[in-house]
Amino acid sequence: MENLLEDITDHVLFQAEGMIALILVLAGLPILRRIAPKVGLVDHPGGRKRQCTPTPLVGGIAIFLAVTTTLFTSTLFSEFKGLILGASALFVVGLLDDRYDLQAKLRFVLQAIIVSTALSIDGVWLSSMGSLAGVDLKLGILQFPITVLAVLGVINAINMLDGLDGLASGVVMLTLFFILGFSVESGSEIVLISSSLLGATLGFWLYNYRFRWRKRASVYMGDSGTILLGFSLSYIAVYLTLPQKTTNTLEPAYLLWLFALPLWDITTVLFKRIKSGRSPFLAGRDHIHHILLNHELSVRQTVLLIYGATLLGLSLGTSLYYFKFGSIGLYLSFIASLLFYIKVILRFEQKLSAEVIELNIARNKKENQRQNS
Repeated sequence: MENLLEDITDHVLFQAEGMIALILVLAGLPILRRIAPKVGLVDHPGGRKRQCTPTPLVGGIAIFLAVTTTLFTSTLFSEFKGLILGASALFVVGLLDDRYDLQAKLRFVLQAIIVSTALSIDGVWLSSMGSLAGVDLKLGILQFPITVLAVLGVINAINMLDGLDGLASGVVMLTLFFILGFSVESGSEIVLISSSLLGATLGFWLYNYRFRWRKRASVYMGDSGTILLGFSLSYIAVYLTLPQKTTNTLEPAYLLWLFALPLWDITTVLFKRIKSGRSPFLAGRDHIHHILLNHELSVRQTVLLIYGATLLGLSLGTSLYYFKFGSIGLYLSFIASLLFYIKVILRFEQKLSAEVIELNIARNKKENQRQNS
């Protein structure tokens, strides 16, 4: 009976955290939107940007304030001090980037320092790569650089997805649904953080997605939001693999599938940029959403298609995990999915290039005929 009452209390508590965060974001964003122009947090049209009007960059602020408010009213600070302090510091870096457009290399160095410090405070490291043929692949001293690089990879993968209305926030929400499920099973208070993040992200998404009654987003997340969410998600994912932290642990190999779509995209982009001799740090229009838009899909169609791909990756990885394919099965299947993704993207781009060449030839031919007549 006592266990039943504890379970009911825990479920009510984590649902309340999510609802409070949702309400705080919904109530706070209209206020922050009015403040944004006064503090210079507005994204203006131009360059690679597709919007036609200036848009407030305060979604990340709303998410941060909502999540930290719910966490500081609980007893979680002492247990997750590194997570909260690290997320706060990364939020500030993102905010400075939104306001002053920091250099990519400086931003990356600051992220690396903060992530390393935050993970060290809480002792959250990927200690193992999983089990292969019954042998536990302990990382030893490599757990530190591998965990930091993995977290930085997720942070920047989600940041790079933030190119269309509702895209990054929707992908994060889908991922958080799965993370929340595993958090509930973990027997850890990390479930309260997962719930709070999901509620806050949902609140922002309702302002950011292109619904039929709204032609464009009324607010953007900004780097402050994408960096905050990327770090929080990757921290929770690593935390759930640690037997000393949770009662039911995740297989480390499953984490690749948890972030499948962002990792597919960033790996493909880096591969193409390095192959062509371009800097991997510079921004560009070579991500999955740019390619789909170039194939004349609308913004909403592109976003929904990527939602579908995200859900497919999450569902496939979770199925493999629950059917106990083991570490080697999860690793090999993810590598196969990545190679397939790269092949499909390259074919899409080749087809688009051929269509552009044909269009230019036809245009030049008409121009020559006009001049000769």
